[in-house]
Amino acid sequence: MSKLVNRLSAVILLLCFLSGCVSQITTDQKPFIDVKLIGVWTGEFLEEGGLLKRWTQTRNADGSYTIDFSFTDAKGESTYFTESGRWWIEKGLFHEISLPDMKIPDKYQYAFKQKDCVRFDLIESDGLAEEPGSYVFSECLIADSPPAVISNTI
Repeated sequence: MSKLVNRLSAVILLLCFLSGCVSQITTDQKPFIDVKLIGVWTGEFLEEGGLLKRWTQTRNADGSYTIDFSFTDAKGESTYFTESGRWWIEKGLFHEISLPDMKIPDKYQYAFKQKDCVRFDLIESDGLAEEPGSYVFSECLIADSPPAVISNTI
């Protein structure tokens, strides 16, 4: 009887261990760089009030990025600025954080709908959930990014 209890205990411990490994695999996904997103991309978004946002973004293999923005209002007046920060993929979502301005990254669902173009749908900004479809835009690849050294700096 004691041998049966010992075997049963060993089986229970093994099952507990294995189920712990499975949950760790599914919940502890490490951030990574999706190589399909590396390069120089361009996009635009027209807001309801008539503000046209245009940008060119360079995503590097080391997880850094820069964006050159051009905002043109309904009167035709333009504003230009540049943003830089870090990007990565985690739990299937694209993350982007402008440094040092942001404390929490914006999170997007993303999908490649056509060759060399990716669609982004903002799902979280400033740590708050966004209504799906509230900010959707596409970017298209216009050039490869400059060579960069891949590191574990994310």
